[in-house]
Formats: sequence, C-alpha cells, structure tokens
Amino acid sequence: GLAYFNKKDYDHAIADYNEAIKLDAKNTWAYGQRGLAYFNKKDYDHAIADYNEAIKLDAKNTWAYANRGTAFVYKGEYERAIADLTEAVKLDPRYNWAWGQRGWAHYQQKLIAHKGEWDSSISDYTEAIKLDPSQASFFGNRGISYTAKGEYDKALPDCTEAIRLAPGAVDGYSCRGGAYRGKKDYQRAISDYTQAIKLDPKARAPFVNRGMAYAGMRDHDRAIADYTQAIAIDPKYFLAFNLRGVSYAAKKDLQRAIADYTEAIKYDALYPDAYRNRGLAYKALGRKAEAIADFRKALSIDPSDKASQNELKTLGG
Repeated sequence: GLAYFNKKDYDHAIADYNEAIKLDAKNTWAYGQRGLAYFNKKDYDHAIADYNEAIKLDAKNTWAYANRGTAFVYKGEYERAIADLTEAVKLDPRYNWAWGQRGWAHYQQKLIAHKGEWDSSISDYTEAIKLDPSQASFFGNRGISYTAKGEYDKALPDCTEAIRLAPGAVDGYSCRGGAYRGKKDYQRAISDYTQAIKLDPKARAPFVNRGMAYAGMRDHDRAIADYTQAIAIDPKYFLAFNLRGVSYAAKKDLQRAIADYTEAIKYDALYPDAYRNRGLAYKALGRKAEAIADFRKALSIDPSDKASQNELKTLGG
C-alpha cells in the first residue's frame, strides 16, 4: 500500500490497506494511511471515517486528530476542524504542523464563514514558527493572515522570508503579491503572482489572486480570464466563481454574474458573500423577491453582515 501511495496510485493503495485491515481490524496505521489516501483523492468523508477508526483504537493519536481536522477544513466544518487540531496540540504541544493547520483553519473560518479573528490564525502560525523557523509555509501563511488583517507592512517581511526559504515554491510569491495588492501596488502584485504561476501553472490560487489584482485595476476582462483558468484547474472552486461573478457584474453582465454566484453556492452553500452578491444582481434586475431571499440567507449565515442588513431595509424585507 505504501509503495502505491508514494507513486500516487491511491486506488491500489486503498485496495492494499483494505487487505491489511481485513487481516488485522485493529491496525491503526492502516486506517490512518487509508484515510490519507482517501484525503488525497479529495474523498473527505471516507478519510474522516478512517481517522475516526484510528482515534477509536488510539485516543491519543495526534496524527489522526490533525489529519481529521484538516479534512474538516476542506469540508468547511471549521469548528470541528479547530476542535480536532486543538486536541492534537494539547496531546503534543510541539507538533508544529498541527499548530500550522489550526492557524489555517482559523484563517479559513474568518475568510469564508466570517467567524473568529485573524489574530487567532497569526498566533498559531507564530507558535509554529517558534517550533520550526525553517518552514516557509508558516511564514507565508502568517503573512497572508497579516494581509487579511490589513497589516501589509508586517506581511511583507514574512512573505519575503517565505521566498528566501523556498524560492521554488508558489506560496511566498502569492503571499507577497497579496500584501502588494493590499497596498494597491498592483503592478508588483501581478509580477509576483505571475512568478507563482510560472513556478506552478496548475495551482489555482495564483490565478485567482492575479485576477483580483487585475480587478483592482478595473481590468475585468483579464480578471475574468484568470478566474476562468482557476476554474479550469478546479471546477468546484467556489471563490473563483464568486469573484468572476463580481467582475461580470462590474461589466453589467448580470445574467452571467448570477450564473457564477449560483455555481459558487452550489459548491459551498454556506458562503454568505455569494448570496449577498447574487442578491445585489437580482436587485439591479428588479427581481425584488429573489434579492430579499438571498439577503436573508446571507444574513442567516453571517448575522454581522451589515451590507445585507442595509439592503433588506432598503427593500423593505
């Protein structure tokens, strides 16, 4: 199973792990490895089921908690993810990867669900860096968190350190591009994102990020082209659909905008921004009832969504 796994032949790896489990139903390692194979196939439910079994067999299995938490992040179940990753660092306070993954869970929760604080993410990455200052991803992700908080001057040194530690990786360039974009230095941002794309043309995030930089320059045609490329890489990338919808709306192509917002909702039914944006498009088209329904839905997901609150007041909903 491990040989197949290392060759990324996950189906054959899973078949071998199945046999291992048949021979020994208490083989914690086999459950964990099969879970990882399912995870790499993006079959998060089966991965979680295997990590559940591993934890049942060994309640102090930090690796299983950390990996189950990571799978929950990909499913958008951030509270469960943070709970698992918290358990992992309680069991092993020096487990730097778990600190980093919890930082990422906090980041995604704030970004997507608008819950929690950026400082929670920054704090976790800081702890991970203390434990292992050689990991570029920790600096890059802390830099991204600083950027999300609007602290661009704190982000830039972290991003640059990530590039120094891993000059052949996309993350540092994406990180620094985000900080430049936040400072409205769009040309430098585009330069960094373009370098990230050269390093990994199959990575979805640099295309989305460069698209946002183009959108900041009001070059929505180039933005749409980049979002479209991100969707070609990952057809379920709800953020790219939502952002492409925003660019279509800026071009007054509201029908395409609505179609993209609907796709974003299809792939993440708890993403409030897509409902709010679709509501705005419906409002612009005079489709009041549909707009009200979307603003209500956005508000039910994120009660702090003042934009949707104001739109409902305006529409009498």
